[in-house]
This record gives sequence, C-alpha cells and structure tokens, in this order.
Amino acid sequence: MALDGFGTTTEEMVRAAQHVASVNEAVQGELTALRGRLEPLAGAWVGRASTQFAQLMARWDADARSLNQALGAIGEAIDGSRVTYQRQEDAQTASMTSISNALG
Repeated sequence: MALDGFGTTTEEMVRAAQHVASVNEAVQGELTALRGRLEPLAGAWVGRASTQFAQLMARWDADARSLNQALGAIGEAIDGSRVTYQRQEDAQTASMTSISNALG
C-alpha cells in the first residue's frame, strides 16, 4: 500500500513545531486574560457558591496547564520526529555515497 500524498521536509517540521509553540503561547495568553476577567467575580459569590466558584477556577487552572502541556508535548514530538527523520536521511545519503564511491 503506497503512501501517496504524504510527505514532509525537515524545514516543514521545524515550521510546524514553531507554529504549535506559537499557538500554545497565544492560547495561554487568551486563557490568562480570560481568567483575569473572571477573577473579580470571586467576590460576588458567598457561601457554597463561593466554594464552588473557587473549585471551578481550580479546575480551570488545571485544564489550562493540561492544555499547555499537551501542546508543548505535540511541539516536542514534531521536533523529535524531525531529528529522527534528518538522521535517517543523513544515514541514507551516506550509504548511497559509500555505494557510489565503491562502484567508482
């Protein structure tokens, strides 16, 4: 089964990893800004509602951290794949050069 239509270059992988990092930074900025707008609402709640609001904000923080970590891991995985891909390309090039030199 051929993989027609699938391919990449190390340059594309670098750009993809950088894009994921950029998106992660932008998303974290938006989440931080939104949290800043929600924070003043904490004083509007009393009693059980106040506790629930605090729990919800703690969950918000945990989910924001999870998203940050997931996007970070995706970017690192892309970059790790790039390194592996480049090493394999270099090894293939060296092998072909060696064979070509041996054949004269």
